[in-house]
Amino acid sequence: MKYLVALIIGLALVGCATSGRINAVNIGMTKGEVIKVMGKPVSISAKGGMEYLHYKLSETGDDAFIGRTSPYYVRIINGKVDSYGKTGDFDSTKNPTIKIETDENIKVNKSGDLYTELRKLKELRDEGFLSEEEYQLQKKKVLSQH
Repeated sequence: MKYLVALIIGLALVGCATSGRINAVNIGMTKGEVIKVMGKPVSISAKGGMEYLHYKLSETGDDAFIGRTSPYYVRIINGKVDSYGKTGDFDSTKNPTIKIETDENIKVNKSGDLYTELRKLKELRDEGFLSEEEYQLQKKKVLSQH
């Protein structure tokens, strides 16, 4: 009987949901603080000054018991937590759902220097405000005006 009770308690502890750990993460925490709270991430990736810590967490005790996990991410910018949550909770892990098209042309400041104007266009493209085709078209316009 003692062994059965010990087994049930052991299984209950093993079957605990792990997704609640994400609630201990706060905006502004350092990477080290996140790892201290969350443990070692499954993977780490980086892109353009942003670092992503990827975790696989169980949402329920039943999920944990059978090994089912969901992806969670912590985004770090400039050494501090900027966002965290499940896939789709913040822009970096969201799949695009709609494409917004517009007929507006970007007005180019003729008094600005070529480098600044091209850099602004590149930033708009990199942030997803311009498609590659729109970027190339606007870049040609800028270059033809200088």
